[in-house]
Amino acid sequence: MSNLKRISAARGLASLILVAALTVTASLPFATPGKAAPRPTPVAGLAPEQVEAAVEEYFNAVGAFDVQRYVSTFAADGVLEDPVGTPPLQGTAAITAFITNIIAPFSQIKHKIQDINVCGNEAAVNWKLDLMTKTNKHITIDGMGVFSFNQDGKLQSVREFWDLAAFLEQLQN
Repeated sequence: MSNLKRISAARGLASLILVAALTVTASLPFATPGKAAPRPTPVAGLAPEQVEAAVEEYFNAVGAFDVQRYVSTFAADGVLEDPVGTPPLQGTAAITAFITNIIAPFSQIKHKIQDINVCGNEAAVNWKLDLMTKTNKHITIDGMGVFSFNQDGKLQSVREFWDLAAFLEQLQN
């Protein structure tokens, strides 16, 4: 068989495979024209409004300087990595010590949630903090957090992304 005939036969076979694949794909529910794709069965969990409210409570507790309120947003075995790159803290005692120390130099902490995207029991949150130290120094932090909740609406893990070096520089200058 000549090379030209082999190439022609290969193209024919490739066309046949493509048509067969398109026919099978078109028969699947997600590819049916005019019909919505079937939705996967959701895993039992929190409503998006619950996740959003829990994220808001997390920040409100910080702004209120209420350590117990903040800690109560976490599961007993919850993990906090704030900021990412520092050692993760797990459990009530570690998170209590962290938040007690982090809020100590401030007289005012205001937050603004700039964007929140909820997916299941998780949320990606773009936030901004405006802080005032007890010596009247203004500090701003922009960051993002990834929040994961358990079925009870408690934080199982929080990973905060923000520039620790820039924060420390603002605090010291």
